[in-house]
Order: sequence, then structure tokens, then C-alpha cells
Amino acid sequence: MKKFFNYVIPAIIGMLVTSFYVIVDGMFVGQGVGSNALAAINIAFPPTLIATALTLIISVGGSTLVSMSLGSGETEEAVNKFNQSFLLLIISAIVLFLVGTFLSKPLAYALGSPDSLIGDVHDYIRFYFLFSVPLVLSNGLNYFLRNDGAPKLAMYAMIAGALTNIFLDYVFIFIFQWGVAGAAIATGLGQLISAIIPIIYFLRGKGILRFKKCKISFKALKDITEIGFPSFLTQSAIAVVTMAFNMVILKEIGESGVAVYSIISYAITVLNMVLGGIAQGVQPLLSFYYGAKEEEKIKYYYLLSLKSGLISAVVNFGICFFFGKGIISLFTSDKELISITYNAFNLFNLGSFFAAINIINSSYLQSIKMSKASNLICLLRGFITIQVSLLILPKLLGDSGIWLSNFSGELLVFLIAKLFLMKDQSLSFREEAVL
Repeated sequence: MKKFFNYVIPAIIGMLVTSFYVIVDGMFVGQGVGSNALAAINIAFPPTLIATALTLIISVGGSTLVSMSLGSGETEEAVNKFNQSFLLLIISAIVLFLVGTFLSKPLAYALGSPDSLIGDVHDYIRFYFLFSVPLVLSNGLNYFLRNDGAPKLAMYAMIAGALTNIFLDYVFIFIFQWGVAGAAIATGLGQLISAIIPIIYFLRGKGILRFKKCKISFKALKDITEIGFPSFLTQSAIAVVTMAFNMVILKEIGESGVAVYSIISYAITVLNMVLGGIAQGVQPLLSFYYGAKEEEKIKYYYLLSLKSGLISAVVNFGICFFFGKGIISLFTSDKELISITYNAFNLFNLGSFFAAINIINSSYLQSIKMSKASNLICLLRGFITIQVSLLILPKLLGDSGIWLSNFSGELLVFLIAKLFLMKDQSLSFREEAVL
């Protein structure tokens, strides 16, 4: 258990710090610019999630292969996989920079932004993607730090970036009055600091992994993409779900409803980051013991991560239920908006219990090279069940149906995944994986 917490706790702390500065972003924008600016950032959020999703294909896929190679004693192969992944990260960052910078206006319109918000949506996307290279390297290289036995350094890198972002948020929004553009620039500079730390670590060759010349082979690209694709789907799912909610809310409620959803999105970030930290922290252990063919340890660490995820969901629900209005008031001083958001938040939060199970199961399957089963969960979560719920529940329950769609969607994913996994006799772990 000690080894589990040595990996998971730094990952959770790092992710919590990240969630903290995401929340502070929202607080500064909401209090310093206004609720419309909060709505604009929420509309602009999906492209940033897609950028992270592309990064995760490479970082999760590559780091999983690295850990498996280390588990089977193939050190040089691990170093080679790391460097191939690094080259892919650089290439993807350049592509994201070009697309995000030069196509920011069409993207803003494609996201369904109303004319009243189009300027802020465009500005956030444009300035955010100016920092594509540090954004990609910060997110990507931290995975390899953990797989190289340096989870605490990965945590410190995220903390350094977060503190930089928070300080610059205040300066750019309240002192310079740069609005949503200031929030985007602060994020980019924070990620630059987070990227510098792992780069120095790998340049100095402190661990097993180090920078060296290599070529990207088709097989490596295929293996990395195949293993990392579930992470891409998971992150893309958040983008697709966000867009779906925004479109339904704009149609049924209007811009004030998007502001409500924006606050909910910021508040739920803490739980999402905790679950992400558990998944990221346990991944090196699962992949290492998979490479070492130690099935009992795989099952042990999986069940430990699942229990940790469920406990986190329970604690999150309790905090939001009893202290929700105080949390929401950090983003807005509008009493009516606080009351509406609190009620919507509690309905939305009912889905957190099944979300925890679905996220941990997907990450577990991915870590042991069972990408198809992981993809099934990700596809259901992001592209099917919540969208179906959003089509049906608002017609039956009104505005409450919008917020309950998260619970309905996650529950359907759990039930469908359980049915399919239990039928698949090739999955020896199926009884644990589906509870």
C-alpha cells in the first residue's frame, strides 16, 4: 500500500494544484470581468480539451510502453520509446499552434458562440494556443517523470506552474485589465514553468530516461496511439459533453444557464482532478507489474485505486451539499445565480459516483493494454449516453433534466460496460473490473 500512496498522493496533489489554479482562473474572471466572461471561457473550453487529448495519446501511450519495458528489464527500449514519444509531442504542439492561432475565429463560431460572447471566446482561444509548445510538453513530460520513478518532481513541476498562473491571473486581470486574454496568457506562462522542470531533469540524465537521437518508427507510432487512444477519447469526451451541454442550455435557458454550467464545471474540477490523479498515479504500477506478469499485484492496485475513487466521490458530494453555496459565491455575488447554481450542482453531482467507477475502470484497462474495453467506456461516456440523456430528460423534467443528464449518462455507461465486460470471457479480471 505504501508504494501505491507514494505514486498516487503526489499525482493527486499535483492535479489538485492544477484544479486550484483552474478554479482561481474562474474566480478571477467571474469577479474581475463578469459572468458573461465565465460563459465565454466555458464555450472556448472544448478546443483546449482537444489539445490536451492529443497530448494524452502520446504521453499516456508512450509512458505505458516505457513502464512495461522497464518492468520486463528492457532499459534501452524504454529510453527509445521515451524519445520517440518526445518527438511526437513536439510535432503535435506545432500543429496545435498553427491551428489554434490562425483558425481561432472560425473555431469560436463553430462552438456556437452567440454574438455577444464571440470576442471573448476568440481572444481566449487565440492567446491560449500561442503557448501550445509549453502546454503540450508540460502535460506530456510529467507522465514520463512518474514512470521514471520521480512522481514528487512531477508534483513540484505542477505546483510551480500553478503558483505562477495564480499570480499572473491577478496581475493580468485586476491590474492590467486584460480580461479573458489575460487568463489565457497566465495559463500559458504557468505551463511554461511546468515544462522547464522535466526538460532540465531529462537533459541532466538524473534517472533512467534521457534525451537521445532516435527515429519514429511506424510500429512505435501504432503502439503508442493504440494504448493512448482511450485517454484521447476520455479528454475528447469532456469537450463533446461540454459542447452538448452548452448547446442545450443556450437553447433551453440562455446565457445565464451557461454561466451556471460554467460555475459547475469549475467546481467539479476538483473531483475530476482527484480521480485523474488516482488514475495517473497508479498507471506506472499497473503497467510495470503487467510487464512483469504479476497478476495478483495488478488486481491489488486496481482495487485500491477503485476504492480510493469512490471515497473521493462520497467526500466531494458531502462537501458540495453542505458548503455548495459558499463555494459558488467565490465565482459570483449574484444571489439568484448562487441559488440556481446550487440546486443544479447537487443534481449534476449525483453522477460523480458512477463517474469515479467509469474513470478508474477505463484507466485500469488501458494500463494493461486492453484498449478496446477502455475505448468502449470512453465512447459511451463522451459520445452516446449523456447526449441521449440530454435529448430526452429536459423534455420530461424541464431544466432539472439538463442537470440530471450527467447522472443518467454515467449510470448507463456503468450498466452497459458491466454487461459487455461480463460477457467477454477473455477478460480474466472482469469480476473486479465491473464490481
